[in-house]
Amino acid sequence: MTRRFTSVLVAIPLAAGVALPGIAYAGEAGHWYGSASVDIALLKDTDGSISNAPVAGRMVRSFNPTRTGVGGTIALGYDLGRVRIEAEGGYTRNTDDRYVSIVPATGTIPAKVERTAFRGMANVLYDITAGRVQPYVGAGVGGLVGKVDFFAARAPLPNEAPRQLIKASDTRFAYQLIGGVAVGVTRRLSLTAQYRWLDAGTLHPRDVRGERTSYDYRGHHIDLGARLGF
Repeated sequence: MTRRFTSVLVAIPLAAGVALPGIAYAGEAGHWYGSASVDIALLKDTDGSISNAPVAGRMVRSFNPTRTGVGGTIALGYDLGRVRIEAEGGYTRNTDDRYVSIVPATGTIPAKVERTAFRGMANVLYDITAGRVQPYVGAGVGGLVGKVDFFAARAPLPNEAPRQLIKASDTRFAYQLIGGVAVGVTRRLSLTAQYRWLDAGTLHPRDVRGERTSYDYRGHHIDLGARLGF
């Protein structure tokens, strides 16, 4: 019993030594910080189109399911107190293994598709509470460069040899809505988990013939990382 009581007495100040610096740092204004995270990208399935295909004057319309992707984010920010401003750069990669040709009505066609996106964003975030556990919300605007590498048979010829259909990029305005929580580990270091809704609208890369194509880039992102103040 005495040994257990002694262990508790030792544990209390040790725990306080971890918690209190986090609380103190969270309440301080006027410092820079850097953050990095691993991202899980859950993009929404998208409709797509290719102009003048399969023949001139016609258009292929398709449905494109998208697998869960991965990526990463780094950011540099300045803490004003409860409000933080930051510049963010990120990358994500999603792949598909098929597409569904709706017009012409060909059905499911195997494909090798890679969609990558580089983004640069300016974010404003608000820390809801001060303390070791810090929930926050925010929003950001910026630009996204989306690249698609599409290798498949053409509709309406699903049995032909696959070929490079699209390998191009497009740049679009993007916005994001953010909600997350930071948990202080030390006075300077916090672990972070956040959700982002990222939307870049409809991108229009050109196919290998130079014809206009379209696909949407929007969806859910889950970021797990760390933030370091300095």
